[in-house]
This record gives sequence, C-alpha cells and structure tokens, in this order.
Amino acid sequence: MQIQDTDSPRVAHLVWNVIRGGTEGQCARVAIHLARQGHTHKVAVFRREGFFLDAVEQACGPVYEFPVQSIKHVSTVRIIQQFARWLRREQIHVLHAWDADAAVFGSMAACWAGVPLVTSRRDLGEIYAGWKLALMRYADRKAQRIVVNARAIQEKMTHLTPRAQDVALIPNVLDVEEFDALAQKPWTPAMPWPDGMCIAMVARLDPEKDVATVLDVASQIKPVFPDVWWMIAGDGIERKSLETLALSKQVDDRVVFLGEVHDVPALLKRCMMGVLTPKSNEGLSNTILEYMAAGLPVVATDCGGNRELLSPTEAGLVAPIGDTAALTRAVTHLLNHPNEASAMGKRGRHHIFAAHQPSVVADQFLALYRAIRP
Repeated sequence: MQIQDTDSPRVAHLVWNVIRGGTEGQCARVAIHLARQGHTHKVAVFRREGFFLDAVEQACGPVYEFPVQSIKHVSTVRIIQQFARWLRREQIHVLHAWDADAAVFGSMAACWAGVPLVTSRRDLGEIYAGWKLALMRYADRKAQRIVVNARAIQEKMTHLTPRAQDVALIPNVLDVEEFDALAQKPWTPAMPWPDGMCIAMVARLDPEKDVATVLDVASQIKPVFPDVWWMIAGDGIERKSLETLALSKQVDDRVVFLGEVHDVPALLKRCMMGVLTPKSNEGLSNTILEYMAAGLPVVATDCGGNRELLSPTEAGLVAPIGDTAALTRAVTHLLNHPNEASAMGKRGRHHIFAAHQPSVVADQFLALYRAIRP
C-alpha cells in the first residue's frame, strides 16, 4: 500500500505528451518515480498520448489534456484559464513546465493561479524562432527555478538570466531496469538483421543532427571495413535527401534507414558502437545515455553536453563538429581496438547506474520542489 507523503509539495507537470523519448519521457519518469514514493504528482499534457500514458495514470492518476493549439488560436486564452482553475482545484503547490511550449503557456496559467513555476531548458535553444525565444525568456523570468540538464546549457543560461543562482543542474534519468527489459525484445522489423558489425545512430533526421556527416564517415570506413553496417534509427524532414546522399556516396548497401524505431534498446543490444554527430542545439543526449546503458562505446561530436557525458567517464571519443576526418579516426580506432571499446562500454554503463538512475535524479527534483514550496 502506498503511503501518501503529506509534507511534500503537490506538483503538477506540464508537457506536450508522454512519449518514451526526449523531454516527454524524462517528465514521465520523474513523475512516476516520485508518485510511487508516495508524493502527489499530477501530469497535464497538450496531447493525451504516448508510451508512458498508462504507467503515468497508474502512478499519478488521470492525465489531464489541455489541447492548446498555438499562441494565436482563439481558444488559447480559454484553455489556459481552464488550466489555471485546474491548478487551484488540485491545490497544486508547484508547476513544472518541461518543454518550450509548456513554459510559454504554463507561465501564464501559473501567474493566474498564483502557483510557483519551474521551467526547464533541455537544449541550447538554437532552433527556435526569435519570437518563441522571447516568450521562453519571459517564462524563465517568471520562474523560481530554471532546470537545465547539462553544464553547457547552465553556462549559457547564467548569461541570460539575472538570477544565476536559480539555474539548477539536474541530469537526465535513465531507468536501467526498464532499458534492460526492453532490450530483451526480439527484432521485429521486417528487415532481417544484417551479418557483420553494426554501428547505431539514433536521431531525428533533422538538420541539427547532421546525419550527412555520418554518411561521409561511412564512405571513408567502407573500403577498410566492408562488413560494417550503419543502422540509422529515426525519421525527419531530411530522410529523402539523406537516402539520395547515401546512394551518391555508394554506401546505400551498408547504410540502413530504419525509420522510427520504438524498440531502441533491442536495436542497441545488437550493435557494437553508438555514433551521434549533432552540430547544434544538443543538451544532455538521451541517445548517448541509451548507448551507455547498452554498454556501447560512443563516438560523438563536441556539441552541447556530449563531452561532459563522455570525457570524464572515458566512455567514448569526442570529435569536433562536422570533422569527418576526426570522426573517421575515432570510429576506426574503436573498430581496431575491440578490447578498449568494450572497456569504454562498461565504464559508460557503470556511470548510468551511478548518476542517472530514477532514484538518484528524482530525489534532486524532490529537493528542488520542496525548496520553493510556498
């Protein structure tokens, strides 16, 4: 029987939806863990959907939908007012707005409801339109705490906010038990698993992820390691152009575009290395955390929080952004030194246990919420 902690603050989490990946999955994991510990955590979303929907409702109670369309939509003010009334009705002590849209709309509702606000910055904010950045900065000024997940973001935010002491660094959570259970799933896509060594890249196929550089690396690697396959999991606006680029570089027979993959742990279990090459906007990468949880050595560009994940832990190699030669050398080194690569993977997985388990991360959030409870 769960014992309710009446001394801890009643917290509402606002996020776009509760899919497994990204910020949404982080929000769901924190809310679920703290609710299971007996604390009151409610979850509100703009879209009532996602991998964690059932688990969140089992732990936290009903997931409430407030279907905001856009800042200009005629229904927006009415929906924000409804959300403010919900905050008062649920006697919420703290509202945590997890993503950019949640921060913008949540700041208005928190103000109307008289509830302290926490916002999150989980990337470098380099892909948003100017008007949206202005609204995000407005929300951050209204917040009592701004949570960041990487030192790279913390350094940037301390220059943007006059209250640097209110920027709290809390890392991403990764539940190893959940990850390992999902890794046991069979490989279900129609394509049979290829023979040979497989390198994984899990990323949206969007410009800031710079998947084109991976194709450059693949073309350099192929003559030396013809049995290496590149398994690219993800979808996005660049998919067609990337498939065309792979064909022109003559690596289409060794690069597999899997599209959206829901069983990422099962994919990573079958690979021997993880690669990620963003050129902008990266925070603390959930993808790299999953590579590390899978025990894979990592090759990544020096963007956002990638270096702080890999260099201190010696769990991978970091190369300059867009530097095909340096990335090729890093991948080649790990292919040529399997024992060193294996040791990197083991160190990475150990770091996940030490610093990113739900109990470790959620306790930091609980302390933050308690510190700002009215």
